[in-house]
Amino acid sequence: MFQTNFQQQPRKIYVLQRTQSQLPMNLQQQPQEQKLEYFQQSKIAHQPVMQTLQYQMNPHINQLKFKQGESVQQTQLGQQIVYQPNLQNIQRSIVAQKIINYQDDELIQPKKENAKQTAKYDLIENLQFEIKTLYKMVKLFPTKAQYLPGIVSIKAKDQTITQNHENQRVGIDLICLIDISGSMIGVKIQMVKQSLIVLLQFLGDNDRLQLITFDDDAHRLTPLKRVTKQNKIYFTQIIQQIQANGGNQISEATKMAFCQLRHRKYINNVTSIFLLSDGVDYTFPEIKEQIKTVNEVFTLHTFGFGQDHDAPMMTQICNLKSGSFYFVQDVTLLDEFFADALGGLISVVGEQLEITITSQAPPPYQNIQISKTYGNMWQKKGNQYYITQPQFASGSRKDYVFEIALPKFQGRIQDYQRSIGVLFAELKIQDPINRSIIKIKARLDLNLFNQDEQINENIYPDIDVYAQYFRVKGTEVIDEARKACEQNKNEDAEKLIDNMLIQIQKIPNVAAQCTGIIQDLQQAKQASARTSYSLFGQKQMCQMVSNNYQQGGVNSLFSAQGMQLQQVQPAAYQNVQQQQMMVQVQKSKIPQKFI
Repeated sequence: MFQTNFQQQPRKIYVLQRTQSQLPMNLQQQPQEQKLEYFQQSKIAHQPVMQTLQYQMNPHINQLKFKQGESVQQTQLGQQIVYQPNLQNIQRSIVAQKIINYQDDELIQPKKENAKQTAKYDLIENLQFEIKTLYKMVKLFPTKAQYLPGIVSIKAKDQTITQNHENQRVGIDLICLIDISGSMIGVKIQMVKQSLIVLLQFLGDNDRLQLITFDDDAHRLTPLKRVTKQNKIYFTQIIQQIQANGGNQISEATKMAFCQLRHRKYINNVTSIFLLSDGVDYTFPEIKEQIKTVNEVFTLHTFGFGQDHDAPMMTQICNLKSGSFYFVQDVTLLDEFFADALGGLISVVGEQLEITITSQAPPPYQNIQISKTYGNMWQKKGNQYYITQPQFASGSRKDYVFEIALPKFQGRIQDYQRSIGVLFAELKIQDPINRSIIKIKARLDLNLFNQDEQINENIYPDIDVYAQYFRVKGTEVIDEARKACEQNKNEDAEKLIDNMLIQIQKIPNVAAQCTGIIQDLQQAKQASARTSYSLFGQKQMCQMVSNNYQQGGVNSLFSAQGMQLQQVQPAAYQNVQQQQMMVQVQKSKIPQKFI
């Protein structure tokens, strides 16, 4: 491939030059799968000779130094040379090779089922899978159609894992992509480095970590390496050397991370990518195409810093792989958000979740079908809907909300036609440890009545369905309010939110189950104010919409003065493991902004 800097400085070409000692050991024995990146250009203009050090670490050299007891280095690794070639040799291409061996990941034995294991999580015993609607008994009318909310729900019982019982949990492959653009200089990059070191405390021998920084290019600081006690010293040394100075090209970092996933020799139980950035980037279409080349199962979580990052794009990126978006206005809270994301990975008990929903209502009710779905998780083909999720954690739930259309019905319902099967659902989920696949089926039945018939049983709505329906309807309103603010219709946005709050709170027993979305709506109203929206409101509302549909992450809270608040009450989508890890991080710090 060709990479030049002609756009910024059209009369220069940069070539990365390494000494022989800086190349990977046993170069001749490198596998064919290694990646070769060529930088080649034949159109060279007259320029004086100049040398500048380039920021780049060589993971192979650093590993060797670390094993020999020497400190890792970030300089003396390469030179970026702007030079004037001999015009007599202008016909010769100038080629520099940057050799990346993605198969240097450290040997890991992914955790397998062990007869001596005392805390095995039994998916069949601990999962609940069901499909239900707001009402089980409904009347059909000849003059009007109706719409009935429903949910497909999967819940997993909670479990906690102590640091002394790491064998109880899955092993993790985690790749961190770290923005080192010029805007990260100062407190941002320092807090990122500090948070990465905190992250090491929660990782253990069964986990592997890789660090990649990016500016206009991606820099592979470490291989995918086990987080043993000794290697934590190695990672700490690497982290402390990170410096910020450059541009911002997220797609270069994701390309490198996806290459690592495709070409690693060993695969751990659970895989995830953390993307950290504070800037604006326009490479989402490229990232969207890149991710299509990766068949591995993983999640992608994004962390956006400060006021300048592109929150809509960060939510788009995390939604590509069912991740969460963490809005970090106050960078001192980054380590707490890290704890939440990592806690979700540590407690994964299922992966490659697939749900199939089939509409099969018998005649004359064949038109009773799903008419609307909420969120971008649903895919339709014929009379079937499909939902996929890469990972599922203990103590979590996923509720996929829909509406069923009950069309006008001119006929007469007979007794033998009252109870009908409307929807049929099947769940497939894989155990991340022994790779066995669990299948669970569920069915939605409705009892139908004529308009003039009396239903003798008391009809009460399903509060759980009500709560999940208001979660997505409230989220829909937050998104509409955000769009109104983008058109400078901030007062209209506040009215939309007020109307939704009134609708939820007029049913007290339902409102009691909707504390999460009520809090989000109140925060969204505050964020819709003109002074707030430009400072933090847009990003906060983007986060709410993404996380609420995914039922993951921690939605940021802000005071009336616009200060980001520390989370001291359990977040709506946290399990016990995530709560405990976040509290542990908070206790290790000086108390900050509590609510």
